Amino acid sequence: MLKPDHFVLSARIVLVVGALVAATLMLGPFQGLEQVFGLSDKTAHAVAFGGLTALAFLACPRMRRADLALAALLLGGGVEVAQLFGGRSASLLDWLADGFGIGAVYAVSLVEGLRKMAREQGDMPLHEIARMDRRNHRQRAEGGIPRPTVGQDVAQATFAARAARKFPAKLRS
Repeated sequence: MLKPDHFVLSARIVLVVGALVAATLMLGPFQGLEQVFGLSDKTAHAVAFGGLTALAFLACPRMRRADLALAALLLGGGVEVAQLFGGRSASLLDWLADGFGIGAVYAVSLVEGLRKMAREQGDMPLHEIARMDRRNHRQRAEGGIPRPTVGQDVAQATFAARAARKFPAKLRS
């Protein structure tokens, strides 16, 4: 039976192969190969890094998209620096083209996130949706662990005390 994990595994394999192919083409003696496909150098960079970013989004569903996009952008900068040592020329415009491809894929993923939010929580105000977000680390007064006030014991403010309140010990018989 086909499951979403199968897509994730497939995307991880294709991501590794694609990254190796892209690194070989960008660092090897293949300058001008993109013209065989009718692409300019900048278009090839945008397509390559946009595609790798899309694969990374699918291959790493538990990671934040912003972190993956930033990693792809840093990888693009690393490729440009590595080209200096491989007898090729580094270009800031190539890196900007990488960023354009990454940004285009990131923007599409944000639109898809908004579409999902509209389907699932279309009638709720945005502040209610934000309050329900599990990734929000700030404690809420409605349901979170109350923060200690200045007059409370310092021992109550320790991690162990907060954990003991949240996860009480089971009774042993």
